[in-house]
Amino acid sequence: MEKGYHKGQELTVSEVGLSLEELAGQPLELFAQEGAKLLLTVALEEEVTAALKRRPYECSQGKVLGYRNGHRERQVNCGAGEIEVPVPRVSDTGETFRSQLLESWQHRSQLLKETIPLLYVEGLSTRDFK
Repeated sequence: MEKGYHKGQELTVSEVGLSLEELAGQPLELFAQEGAKLLLTVALEEEVTAALKRRPYECSQGKVLGYRNGHRERQVNCGAGEIEVPVPRVSDTGETFRSQLLESWQHRSQLLKETIPLLYVEGLSTRDFK
């Protein structure tokens, strides 16, 4: 993944489905959760676009198998907390579409999987946590 500054599409709070009044006084965790949800949603849509070789509502050129078939909601735990992500459904492909970003069995981020055992080792289970 190439990192670097580039001026991309600007996004407003209302386009995300929020308002400034709703966000005023909210904890920073809410911003992290909404950001994680937005980024994961966009990445999953791009992954489907790459697999189908066309954007949503675009006609295929020639015989291309597969089409988008709505979304399903998935609960994912990450460092920002639990988020609900709309995962695109793909139907009628030659082989089953599997996301490389969010495995079908994955419900927690790798960071959480590594942190939880460390908390128990440090004494969280015996309430001897510093």
